[in-house]
Amino acid sequence: MSFRKIVLAEIKRQRFTGYSLAKLTKPHVKMRMLQCYMAGTSDLTGERLAVVCEVLGLNLCQTRKPKAKGKRQ
Repeated sequence: MSFRKIVLAEIKRQRFTGYSLAKLTKPHVKMRMLQCYMAGTSDLTGERLAVVCEVLGLNLCQTRKPKAKGKRQ
């Protein structure tokens, strides 16, 4: 399951609307951003996504190490 699907499922489970979630994430995430994310027309990244996850009670953490990049010679 993708992270977006997990976030959207939790929004639905807690019965949030874009408006109600925006009230709790203000001033970091605007209502229009949340509505677009919930509709699938845009993404949330970085701090904004972290704020939404915090309100939803989701932990945002890395589960695997990034691949090491090869050195150029």
